[in-house]
Amino acid sequence: MKSLPDEIKFTKMHGNGNDFVVIDEFNEILITEELKPDFVKTVCDRRFGVGGDGLIFIQPSERADVRFRYFNSDGGEAEMCGNGIRCFSRFVVEEKYVDRELKVETLAGIKELKVSIENGEYWIRVDMGKPEFESDKIPAKDIEKSLWEKEFDINGGKYRVYAVNTGVPHAVIFVESFNFEINEIARKIRYSEFFPTGINVNFVKVKSKEEIEIRTYERGVEDETLSCGTGSVASAVVANKLNMVLDSVKVKTKGGILRIEIEDSVYMTGTANSVFDGVIRLKELKKLNYED
Repeated sequence: MKSLPDEIKFTKMHGNGNDFVVIDEFNEILITEELKPDFVKTVCDRRFGVGGDGLIFIQPSERADVRFRYFNSDGGEAEMCGNGIRCFSRFVVEEKYVDRELKVETLAGIKELKVSIENGEYWIRVDMGKPEFESDKIPAKDIEKSLWEKEFDINGGKYRVYAVNTGVPHAVIFVESFNFEINEIARKIRYSEFFPTGINVNFVKVKSKEEIEIRTYERGVEDETLSCGTGSVASAVVANKLNMVLDSVKVKTKGGILRIEIEDSVYMTGTANSVFDGVIRLKELKKLNYED
């Protein structure tokens, strides 16, 4: 980490309790590519670092207004993060890098967002694009169905798993209640041979034609998180495809509410909170994590 500066400014943000460290590289790249994975793992550590489900880098783009780079807390870069991109968009609007209607470059393609402020609260509507149901797009081992579906036997229980890609791969399982060990069951699916790159896992309780409640285990965090934007989209679109819910769905997560609207594209609306600003002292991180 010798090439890193002594100190790096950051902002701590969250979307419905899904929390992120945000680092501004819009005007200058601060962390080299080869150092990013280790840097992310160190900073996201909740005891030795700042702590977070993931880390967001804000960078310039040649294809859109601004570029979104998202890394899970394990140091791996992900294609997309629904809650993260809302926090990202609030940051770049507040910094006046972009207007309130913006196009964002992600590894999952160009996303269009609209930022509004109501009574001091930031609301962001994200065009999440069209979900991918084909096996090779999830990716998942091929099953010749319009909706990927397989029954898993786990610890004596049967779980019907549906799979979809909403920027990142998601498994969706419908349940009557959440009275079971979420992480234990989710890990069996997340690491299944049917998903060669792994998969996020959502357990969904349908409350009405207009509302679902979900619990999400996130790949890369390797734990249940308070909220997941792409997981909320995945859960809503699968429930809609199975005629369980209407085209406009309220999704209740442990961290808050998201609104999903299913049209030609899928739209997600939710808040973004900026909690505090700080400075990361790189030498202290090195002392805690890299010295014997």
